[in-house]
Amino acid sequence: MKYEHALLCMHGMGNLLENEFIADIERLKQKLARRMSVDKFSKIYIPASGIFYSKLTQNQEDKVWEGMIDSGKLSNGFIRSKTINPIRRFMISGFSDATAFIGTDGLSNTNQQYTEVQKLIYDALVDIHKNCGNVPITIISQSLGCQILSNYLWDAQLYWRKTNNGDHFSIDSRSIWNTHQQTDNDDFLCLQSLRTWFTTGCNIPIFVSGFRNIRAVHNRDYGYNFDWVNYYDYDDMLGYPLTPLGVLFDSNNNNSHGQSYAQAATDIQVNAADGFWGAVTSSWNPLSHLQYWGDDAVLDALAGAINRSV
Repeated sequence: MKYEHALLCMHGMGNLLENEFIADIERLKQKLARRMSVDKFSKIYIPASGIFYSKLTQNQEDKVWEGMIDSGKLSNGFIRSKTINPIRRFMISGFSDATAFIGTDGLSNTNQQYTEVQKLIYDALVDIHKNCGNVPITIISQSLGCQILSNYLWDAQLYWRKTNNGDHFSIDSRSIWNTHQQTDNDDFLCLQSLRTWFTTGCNIPIFVSGFRNIRAVHNRDYGYNFDWVNYYDYDDMLGYPLTPLGVLFDSNNNNSHGQSYAQAATDIQVNAADGFWGAVTSSWNPLSHLQYWGDDAVLDALAGAINRSV
């Protein structure tokens, strides 16, 4: 079978098991298949495990949580243990992931995970190229996965500019692109085959809003040409529109890489609901953060974007 397109999925923050994420991708595939012809759907390569990065931090976070439970210091009645503790557990995984994978350059305890998660993305692209060749790519990333992929793209774009244009930029010392040896497939591995990037429940504003000059990756320059479509739900406290970040873009700083978020992304507000029960139980509250990949508007747009390039 000759594949003509690849869809790469990347999960978000929280304590997620690999078999759970594989099941999420399988459900997404089934929903997409119902929106596409059999012939076109058969030409899409969808790696079954996507980019599963939770395994890099899950064991450590589990040990910390188990230690807290075993200590008895978070035991305060049945109701609280069933309501407050699950939120505590999510917060430990979510924000520990964010610190580990994004962290500050130069901190020894964040170097390893920043590098390893980029290696997972890189290896997924190597796999796609091996199975499909230089095909167009669609990526859908959720929550923290959006920031992680943005970091990968940012570092890859700096590498590409240095290699192809001779531009002088300092690449994050933790990035795989900082020591990358040039290959014939660099354009593909730098994600220049990316055609549409869907971000859902994106929390990039949480991580960058304290900076003075906020810049997004390029999507129309330096060999890149992709649409960035960002879906957010009003009730999702972890999902944000991205274009308002443009208020902190310094247009006078022409020596920096990146562009204004106001030009990079397109924000679309949805009432995220994965089916009838998703609408009843989650679309109206913060649990909407987990509903995007089953939402009709998101799925229709995802299928449409892929259809146009197959």
